[in-house]
Amino acid sequence: MESIRTIKKGDQIYAMFFSHALSCPGVRFLTLPEELLQLGLMEHPAGHTVPVHQHIPQTFDVDRMCEFLYIEKGKVHAHVFDEDWNELGDQILKSGDFLLFLRGGHGIDILEPTRMIEVKQGPFPGDEKSKTYRD
Repeated sequence: MESIRTIKKGDQIYAMFFSHALSCPGVRFLTLPEELLQLGLMEHPAGHTVPVHQHIPQTFDVDRMCEFLYIEKGKVHAHVFDEDWNELGDQILKSGDFLLFLRGGHGIDILEPTRMIEVKQGPFPGDEKSKTYRD
């Protein structure tokens, strides 16, 4: 897999896949500033200090759920769909790879015993109020 693979429809990014081999010195944000979930990669040498800080409280309008998955171990096959359930792309990810779903639909097939870490916006209202499934 290339270091970063973006799945788009028109000018809209639906998903981004990231190889465990992706590298950058310092801080590199991988998402556009206007995306609802910001994803950055940080690589610092021993002895580096991130200054003590707080984030200023702000209010944002969130009209869709984004989802980040880190494949800690195992192997998965991720599928990306638009809002009409047309498949836009897919990717096999393995230990150390990660992905970001930004819009549309998605599904994951587990190919090997897998441990994933998921991050998404909260609070979570429950499956009935937050998900719709393809027939």
